[in-house]
Amino acid sequence: MKLTLSIVLLLLPPIGAHAQAPSIDRVDIVEYGLYTASAERRPVAAPGTATGTVTPLSNMQHAATTRTVPAQLGVRFGFGYIVVGAPLGTQVSIHSVTIFPSPGLRDPASSQPKTRSEYDWSTTIGEQSFRIYTFDSDWEIVPGVWTQQLWYQGRMLAEQKFTVVKQ
Repeated sequence: MKLTLSIVLLLLPPIGAHAQAPSIDRVDIVEYGLYTASAERRPVAAPGTATGTVTPLSNMQHAATTRTVPAQLGVRFGFGYIVVGAPLGTQVSIHSVTIFPSPGLRDPASSQPKTRSEYDWSTTIGEQSFRIYTFDSDWEIVPGVWTQQLWYQGRMLAEQKFTVVKQ
């Protein structure tokens, strides 16, 4: 009987052999300010955002460390970050929120001002990612304090504030 039980135990998969669920400890902001980049491809639908889309970027280059952002078309601002957790290399969905200064953004195609923008974005544990906003239209440029946040499962992991100023 002892021999049979030993053989059965050897045939069972080891405990912990199943895929480990992601565990996020924190987000480290590693840089912030102004950026240059290239549009990677066409915008992707993101209904919770101010413009209704997000545009994946590539060739991200940190241009200046500042929390003061010029109110000009084409300006890109935000931060570089690393999701700290396990297992390394695992893709996780981060909820990105941007809170706009009062009175909000007034898209000419909408009757209501937008006070915030929200969408989910995939990022990788342990690798640097970016949270960037680009002024693509005149109506997006609202002076004041802009707040960018990253959330995971209802918990805010990072927040960075920028002041957009007319030059």
